[in-house]
Amino acid sequence: MESSNRYFSYDFTYLRQEFLEILDNFSEELRLEKFQHALGKRLIRQIQTQINQIRTRLDADFVLVIIGDFKRGKSTLINALLGESVVTTDVTPETVTINHIQYGSEAKISVCLTDGGQFQLEKEELKSEELELVLANSPQPVSHLRIETPHEWLRGIRLVDTPGTGDILKRFDRQVHTYLLQADAVIFVVSALAPFAENELAFLQMSVIPQDFPKVFFVLNMMDNIRTEQEAVRLFNSNYQKISRLFPNPQLFSISAFDEFCRLQSLSRPNLDAKVRLETSFNEFRTSLEQAIHLQRDLIQLDRASDHTEQVFQEFEDSLLLLNNAMQVDQERLNLVINQCEDPSSELFSKTAQHIKVMKDEINQIGEQTCEWMNQFMERLENEAIAKIQKEPIDVIKRHFQFFLTNSLREAISKCLNVHKNAILEISQQAQKIISTDFQILTNVSEVVDNIDAKNLTAHEYSWIDSDIFEILSECDISTFIADLIIKQMQDLGSSRQSTNYQQKLQIAWPNFKVAIIQEIRLIYHNIAVKIAQQIEINYRQDIETSLSAMQQAQKVCTQEAQTITATHEALQTALSILHQARQRLQALKQKLSSEEMLETISTG
Repeated sequence: MESSNRYFSYDFTYLRQEFLEILDNFSEELRLEKFQHALGKRLIRQIQTQINQIRTRLDADFVLVIIGDFKRGKSTLINALLGESVVTTDVTPETVTINHIQYGSEAKISVCLTDGGQFQLEKEELKSEELELVLANSPQPVSHLRIETPHEWLRGIRLVDTPGTGDILKRFDRQVHTYLLQADAVIFVVSALAPFAENELAFLQMSVIPQDFPKVFFVLNMMDNIRTEQEAVRLFNSNYQKISRLFPNPQLFSISAFDEFCRLQSLSRPNLDAKVRLETSFNEFRTSLEQAIHLQRDLIQLDRASDHTEQVFQEFEDSLLLLNNAMQVDQERLNLVINQCEDPSSELFSKTAQHIKVMKDEINQIGEQTCEWMNQFMERLENEAIAKIQKEPIDVIKRHFQFFLTNSLREAISKCLNVHKNAILEISQQAQKIISTDFQILTNVSEVVDNIDAKNLTAHEYSWIDSDIFEILSECDISTFIADLIIKQMQDLGSSRQSTNYQQKLQIAWPNFKVAIIQEIRLIYHNIAVKIAQQIEINYRQDIETSLSAMQQAQKVCTQEAQTITATHEALQTALSILHQARQRLQALKQKLSSEEMLETISTG
């Protein structure tokens, strides 16, 4: 008897059919009347809606989201991939938009508004001067631009060109996070001309990692500006090491999107000495990307759909256990607990408000540490920069000093926020933990059952993740308020004709400017605390609604005849059994999806 190893893979059509059968069987069984009565129509309708959304997503275009800081060459990269100028690279912070690029029978550009309306644009109107006017005169805020082009490469694909994740475009951060939830794969673009910044690493950690994408492509762009092979290797290795801290064995490609676009358009190449290296590296990137999109796209989408299905199954199990727990107590206790959830003046709501106040006070106290640091930093600015400013020509001072001051203060405050990010996250998580514990104690409808897992006393632990904190911190528009303060506090500096006069006016204005900066810092931390509190309350009320729905269903069932109560218990156990079987099948499917090739050992005689 000998053994030989053979490689085999699963046919996607079979895997897709198996997945759809899991959804169909689960959905069909829940439609039975006994589950409608036992579990409540609201819960069944919610689960059916989520399953339908998963099916729709599976049949939708493959969504490839391109993200990165502002001016990293994301739009140029899209043009290089398509071999033509589809999206404009002539953008400013005032004209930047989110762009959807997809296949269309003819070239067409649509401005899509947040209220669902849209209007058409001519390609010439994408130029920054004209687009700024279009955006300013739009009847409603612009959601995104939809750019359609008859390019075969785009069939079944939707590219999402995001504006950037840096300080200059913080107003877009929440939208970018939303697009990541819808993405099937991601291209993250960094620049060879700028170090891999902390905010870029933070964005990856807070927003990309939690999504567990099967494919994340890292692009080190603008390599045409690097003149030597040694420097190119050094940059690649440096960025690879930084990314590897978060993503083991990352796919990193050092390319020049601009060089590739010029090559395809037969234009003058930006770095003739490196043209062979740049062409080779871009071809490697293109091959890897096309393999993922055109050969693996169905498997990637199926993998994402199975992840979403697992989340739905987990939420359904939580709801079933809640209902099961609620049905095991007497009506008097159940009524008391329901009242706790419904009455805003109850002990439950009162304790939650106290915990949130403590959390906000702690975050504001952290803000005082930043105020202390910034006072010291501004004293250094006064002693080391302002004290020596008279040595420079007045035209140089007017041209550069305000930019220097704005940038120095922005970087200093940003560093303080980055230092405090983990502390703020820890404080918010601690508040949620205490609130959750109180919720479990005050609404514990299962205290007569000793073996109930504590986590099932509520709908589930808060779905708070690091990216929520990241979004809130990202909304701090530091540059704008500093620039506004400089204009307001130092408006007469521009009239100075001599460096000494400029220095004197600056020194007179400086104390009030310091006070104004400290006030703004306190406001930043206050707003952070308020927004986190609001998010906690939203999550908390969602848990209350889920628990309340289960308890009200239990209350309704328990007022009926013994035969109906028995039937409900049986239906609950049957539903849990159906769920268990569906999850087993889903896990078996996910194991098949996790291996591109699986090893089979076949015995032969």
